[in-house]
Amino acid sequence: MKKKIVLAIVALVLYIVCPSLRAQTGGRLVLVHADSARGFLHEGRMVRELTGNVVFQQDSSHMYCHQARQFVDEAYVHFSGAVRIITPPRQLLADEIYHYEQRREQVARGHARLIDLVRTLDAESLHYYEVQDRAVAAGHAVLQDRDEWVTLRGRLIEYKRSAGYADVQGQPVFVRQDTSAHDSLVIRSRIMEMFDDGKRIQARDSVTLVQGTMSAQCGLLSYLRTQEKITLALQPRAQRDQDRMRGVEIDLLLKDRTLTGMQIRGQAMVMTRVDTLLSAEMMHDFLSGEELYVGVRDNQVDSVYVKGRATSYYHFFDEKKYLGINKLLGDEIGMGFRDGKVQRVTVTSTPATSNGIFYPRRQQSALVTELNELLAQFQRGAAAPQQQ
Repeated sequence: MKKKIVLAIVALVLYIVCPSLRAQTGGRLVLVHADSARGFLHEGRMVRELTGNVVFQQDSSHMYCHQARQFVDEAYVHFSGAVRIITPPRQLLADEIYHYEQRREQVARGHARLIDLVRTLDAESLHYYEVQDRAVAAGHAVLQDRDEWVTLRGRLIEYKRSAGYADVQGQPVFVRQDTSAHDSLVIRSRIMEMFDDGKRIQARDSVTLVQGTMSAQCGLLSYLRTQEKITLALQPRAQRDQDRMRGVEIDLLLKDRTLTGMQIRGQAMVMTRVDTLLSAEMMHDFLSGEELYVGVRDNQVDSVYVKGRATSYYHFFDEKKYLGINKLLGDEIGMGFRDGKVQRVTVTSTPATSNGIFYPRRQQSALVTELNELLAQFQRGAAAPQQQ
């Protein structure tokens, strides 16, 4: 028994003082430097403790820390104190890291951070699988694209780095920052994924979106970054200032991260509150059709185009004097706006289906009842009305 202990001690001493006796190839972990070293047996396990400017190497990876405990038989090392594992172009930093030599895995804890050329993944703890190039970050996890000013947050993020994929769980949030904090895009949902190296974001279940004065809710959202298009589906609803929109699908169209238009497809409806500067009464204009496009310029609606069973109810004012309601029916309706007021209206249709009637206030009782019913349908989320 004493002979076995003596042999173990001799082997441990040789391991500590003569690292060159270890294999230098085949992906083995090699000690490069330490200010001091000691070896001991702990519960029958051979342990090497290294302190001060510790440096290890394994293939192209270099490990730096203040202190390390290497468990020889289990082939893993516990690094602690300002730990850095550098494998160009990737870095893993943490307060402490468990490095598994043969499995090529690292478990980082305390201010864990994975950095590559484009993104940074931060969390309270992070498990990195080198072979799969996959990281699982838990606890206030944040994946940030530094070039695009884009951030994904959640309680847990699974990041497949080489595939450009991330799955965010636990109250996920997507933020695309803008030079003006007021126009930053914020998306929340119960399920969120990143695809194609961040070129596409998909959010599902209880989705909400906010950007400036624009907000939206839906069951499924797809954001195409390079095309600057956000598609809302599964009972989408959108609001912008006094405008309320519904449809089967809604596209939010952007240019240089600024809203330039909204495309509504299938049972398209828009309800707009009449400017309170014109009327203190609660009045709403209403548009519906199969497809509807709203153009935005300088943060104001400058055009509206309705296609397919187009219907419009619009209140007219002369300065602040209320004149009445104009009802239009047609295959297509186009409107141009200036300073929030209609400047031109065009109706395209076969003569049999085209109709435009102006109702002055004293003659619009029946029409107001009709319009109020349509507005109630809109609030309930009912299908767009047919031409009457």
